[in-house]
Amino acid sequence: MPYSADMAFIQEQWRDEAYPRENSLTLGNGFYCLFDLPDQHPHLTNKVWLPALDYRAQETCDCLATLGTAADGPQPFHARGGECAAYGGDGFVALQDKESGRLIWLLVLRDTNPFSGIEIHEGSVHAHSTCGVIARIPIDRPDQLTLAWPSA
Repeated sequence: MPYSADMAFIQEQWRDEAYPRENSLTLGNGFYCLFDLPDQHPHLTNKVWLPALDYRAQETCDCLATLGTAADGPQPFHARGGECAAYGGDGFVALQDKESGRLIWLLVLRDTNPFSGIEIHEGSVHAHSTCGVIARIPIDRPDQLTLAWPSA
C-alpha cells in the first residue's frame, strides 16, 4: 500500500490529538487538505492536498475538547465536535469509526468558534458552533462542505 506510512502517521496524530494549527482537513487515509476560508465565505478555497508525511506544519497543536457528539443510527461511524484547545475561537468536527475509534476525517476551522451541536443526516454531518456558524459536511467529501454564517 503506497501511503501506509502516511496513514499510520495520521492515526498516531489522532490518538495524540495533534493537528495542524490552521484551516485544515485531515483524512484518515493519510492526506492533509490545507485551504483558505475567506471571512464569511460559504466554501473552502485554494485547496492543496498533501500526503501527510510531505507536510511540515508551521505550528501544530494538541488537545481537542469535545463539546458534542452524534452516534445515532446504523452507520459504522460517529461524529464529534468541539474546540481546539490551543485557541477557543477555532472549532473542529471529526468523523471516526464507531468500533475501532480510527479517524476517518478531522476538519479544523479557524474563527468559527467551537462546534457544540452535532447531528448526522443522510450522508452529511451538520455542526452548529457556539456563535451560530452552521457547517453541512458531506461524509464522503468533507472538503465540499457548506458554511452558513450568522447575520451581523
